[in-house]
Formats: sequence, structure tokens, C-alpha cells
Amino acid sequence: MRHYIIALILALTVTACGNDEPLTTVSRTVLVYIAGNNSLGYTYDERDIAEMETAVKAGALNGGRLLVYHADVTGNPVLAEITEDGYTPLMEYKDGLSSVSVGAMKQAFSDMRAVAPADDYGLVLWSHASGWIDYGRSPETKLNRSWGIDGKYQMTIPDLGRALEGEYFSFIYFDCCFMGNIESLYEIRHATPYVVASPAETPLDGMPYDLNVECFFKKTPDLVGAAENTFSTYDNLSGRSRSCTMSVYDMAYIEEVASATRAVMLDNAVAAEGFVQQQYGTAGFKGLFYDLTHYMYSLSTDGNALAAYEAAMDKFVIYEAHTPQMALSLPAIDLNNCYGVSCYIVEASDGRLTLTGNYSDLQWWKDVVAPVYGL
Repeated sequence: MRHYIIALILALTVTACGNDEPLTTVSRTVLVYIAGNNSLGYTYDERDIAEMETAVKAGALNGGRLLVYHADVTGNPVLAEITEDGYTPLMEYKDGLSSVSVGAMKQAFSDMRAVAPADDYGLVLWSHASGWIDYGRSPETKLNRSWGIDGKYQMTIPDLGRALEGEYFSFIYFDCCFMGNIESLYEIRHATPYVVASPAETPLDGMPYDLNVECFFKKTPDLVGAAENTFSTYDNLSGRSRSCTMSVYDMAYIEEVASATRAVMLDNAVAAEGFVQQQYGTAGFKGLFYDLTHYMYSLSTDGNALAAYEAAMDKFVIYEAHTPQMALSLPAIDLNNCYGVSCYIVEASDGRLTLTGNYSDLQWWKDVVAPVYGL
């Protein structure tokens, strides 16, 4: 791995010819935050960095700057920049903070703004992920199953929300599994106007950076183009490899979706008997990710409430594409009723609720689901 110990003085000026000259502010800086101290960090991080280098050498930056926070399996995390000359490490983090801690992420954001000031910023979050799921810390493993893996540690979605609090990115692209869930999206709703994510698993190779870097640096980021590039990459394959769902969300309308969802559930919170919900997860994720819109269709007896919900979703999900099946894990799932955003379904029977993990920690539960049950 290209780890060089290069010290960088984090200041807003640099010395040139004996004079202090301000760093140039570019139109956009994009940070790819790679939490790769896991099974992906042996190969897939290197492949994606190579794809970024290919894109930049082809002129994809459009006057912007591309930074990579890279935590892998071999040593301390590094903040690097990718230019036409290749991958250049800027600084090494020796503070011992896990890359999936709020402190490490906040520090990377601060360093990004100091060394690569820009008119706006974009963020790619790269790692394993399991959406909103959080079963709590175990003394043996200290494992939280949500976003990012760094050895035995993961970041809960509320912690991701705290890491992004006070930050602003013109977009966030989740290059990882299961982050197109309404609970996670709602938790980070103030951090960015647009999110690109998949409600299901994503293939190990992730997005095609050689195609998508250019999309990120267009004057107006071409997020639909990036999502389409990713989807088409896998839709053009065959067999089990032809498995992909991609969505782009306009976060300006997520509050409207929340209100409309709550209205539908207040009318009726029990699905029609025999209704088979569209799932996104298999194996250990079965029963945790369902299609939100398909779920609403199983509940509504109020045409006006459902129409308001559909209108909100039409504005919120501005791009959605899916292959006929999701077969990365078996058994394969037919995606006949995929509308682009997933949710967890709280089970209620005999007046009692069944919540998985720490679901009640999520703001979606507090604002949308709990009021339906008078909580």
C-alpha cells in the first residue's frame, strides 16, 4: 500500500518566495472516505483508487480536487490527494482513532476544508454497511452493525448523523450496501441536499469510479448520471452478477415523505392479510429491509392519504433503477415491487410492539412510527 509518512502543516496559507500566499479555493472538493480495515481493504480499495487515478488522468476534475481518506488493513489512515500525477499522501493519522468514530470523521472533514478549500464539497462514503441496524455494543466484539467497518468497530446511524452535523456537502454517495433506507436517510437529512444509495446489497466492486468521478465534478454534480453508470455496469452482466438497485434522493422532500407516511399509517398500520412485502435482504438481513412504498400500498384504505404519499415520493426519489433480481446472496429476491427506498416494518400484535436492535434510537422512529402507536 502506498503509505508514505509525509507531514503537512495544516494552515490556510503556504509560503512561496518568502511571502504568504492563500491557498487557492477551487469550485469543488470531493472526499472519498474509505473505511477499509475489513475484508474489502485487501483488494477493492486499491482497485477503486486505481479507477480514480484513471479518471483524473483523463481530465475528470474540471478544476476541482479529489481527496481520499484511506484507512486500510496495513497501518494508520492516510489523507491523500489524487492528481494527474497520481496518488499523493498528504498526512498520516497516528491518534489511534477508529476511522468509524465521530472524532476521526470530523477530523478528516476539518482537514479536507483546510488543505483543499472549495466553494462546495462532495462526499463518498466507502465501506461495508448494514443500514440502520444496530444491535448494541458487545463487550466481546464492540460491534455495531450500521455504517462502516474498522476491525471490530462500526458506526451507528445516529453517530453518522452526529459526524455529519454542522457539515454541508452538495451530495453524499454511499458506495456500500443497504444505505437507501428511509431511517438512515432521515437521520442525515440536514447534511446534504442529495443522496445516492442502494436500498439493497451492492456488488463488491462498488461503483465505477473511472466513470463517476467526472460526474461528481460537473458544474452541477450529475448524480443521476453517476447512479446510472453504476446501475448499467451491473445490469449489463449476466447470472447472479446482474444484481443492482440504485436510487437518487432529493432530500428537500424527505420531511414531506415523513409526514405522508405517518398519515397513511395513522389511517391503518396493519397490512392486508396475505400481502407479501417486497424484501431487499436475504440471509442475516431477511425481515429487516422492505420496500417503503410497497409497504404503504399494503396499508392504505384512504385514497387521499395514499395520493399525498405518492406525490411526496415522486419528488423525493428522482432516479430509481433495479435489475429483475437481487442474487448476490442466496436465495435470490425478485424485485418486482421495488420503488427505490427501504424501511423496517415494526410488528405489532396483541397491543405489543416488536422492535429489532436499537431501532428506537432512530429519529424516524421518534418522528414517524412511534406517534402512530401513541408513543
